[in-house]
Amino acid sequence: MGGTPPDASANFGQLARRISAWTTNLLAAAIVVAIGLALGWQLTSWWREKPAPADAGDLTTAAANLPQVGNEREFWTKGGLLKVQRITGTPDDALTAMRAFCREKTTAEAPRSTGQGEAAFVAQLLTEQPLEESPPLALYQPPGQAAMIVAVDRQTQQIVSWSFALPTTDAHWSLYHFRPK
Repeated sequence: MGGTPPDASANFGQLARRISAWTTNLLAAAIVVAIGLALGWQLTSWWREKPAPADAGDLTTAAANLPQVGNEREFWTKGGLLKVQRITGTPDDALTAMRAFCREKTTAEAPRSTGQGEAAFVAQLLTEQPLEESPPLALYQPPGQAAMIVAVDRQTQQIVSWSFALPTTDAHWSLYHFRPK
């Protein structure tokens, strides 16, 4: 009576194979779950990230990286006149120069067609208090845009010119003036 019956050793072999298969499957499932959790955690952390707010230093850096264009240069584009002006002074000096540009030569030679975007923007501006008026022209500073002036012809409800400023260095400004054709 020495030994185990042949059925019992076969049962232990099958049991060992089953345990081995279950262990392998559980380890593989644990690895897949761990990778899924790690990826899910990383994706949700990226999703919840808030973009860094832009500061004046970023604007200065962006303006410094623009191609250098001489002062008082004018360019005719498909959309109209683009004039680049460089000034030295305070932010108020930049606003004064932008207002002066928007005031001059403001009447369009012939009414032009306007797109939906311009019509909606003009409608929004007309609800605001103008900076100054000399009919039919009104100058506006769009809400939230401290360095932008827009001239609107109230009769045709069209933008006749606009201007914005970028600081380049301390007390130096690049002004970009545009007059659509």
